Amino acid sequence: MTEDLMYQNEIRQAVRLAYAEIPTGGGEPVTRRSYTDEELGLLPPGAVNWALGVGNPVRHAALQPGETVLDVGSGGGIDSILAARRVGPSGRVIGLDLLEEMCTRGRTHAQQAGVDGWTEFRRGEMEAIPLPDTSVDVVISNGVINLSARKSRTLAEVFRVLRPGGRICIVDLTVDEDLPPAVLGSAAAWAGCISGALSRRVLLRKLENVTFTDIRIDNPVPFSLADAALYPLFGSQLIDQMRQLLPPERHDSVATTVLITALRPPL
Repeated sequence: MTEDLMYQNEIRQAVRLAYAEIPTGGGEPVTRRSYTDEELGLLPPGAVNWALGVGNPVRHAALQPGETVLDVGSGGGIDSILAARRVGPSGRVIGLDLLEEMCTRGRTHAQQAGVDGWTEFRRGEMEAIPLPDTSVDVVISNGVINLSARKSRTLAEVFRVLRPGGRICIVDLTVDEDLPPAVLGSAAAWAGCISGALSRRVLLRKLENVTFTDIRIDNPVPFSLADAALYPLFGSQLIDQMRQLLPPERHDSVATTVLITALRPPL
């Protein structure tokens, strides 16, 4: 877990297939873990149905009217829509996703939410973000950075597109204890962000290497087997396998959800 993994093309394809094959997201059981009734009231049912995130980065991003926001791994558009509500028509939100199917869903949901006038969705890879240098104020992401086999490259791309003084607000999973090899090698575990999860120590080092400053890795919340079972990406077979292979004391904390914030230094 201490270095970016090889075989990134194989991992990317496995993740792409896993997300393309699921018929829906985690729905209300997933959104209830992270969003308030008020926030859910701003979302169309389709966006809620496609919930696959592990937290709520928008709540902590201190978004301001007029800002430009990039949502890396935008999926069905929940966080893009909530961000668009915060920045308003004078701002701009760009959702980035590997799958065109997800971008299509995001556009539909943004239109239904009435924020499509300043919200767009682009297909692209987080390791090669299709945006100019220093073009966004804030980057948010929700349970997606772990899907990359080249996390250092992804973080460098995030840094590149941020304006000087810009910031990141990312929610993702960390794993500080090694997982069994059978789990680490599972495509479903990669798609669910478990296999690709870094330790907090390694994540901090990677952020420092990219020269982010004011780095904070906060708000730790245990992510249990019961939580994982809410996500269709894992599948019952992997959940059963982890239940058998992991010691009972780890069933309530297979991983940890954390909030990652940092700044690109101003000029």
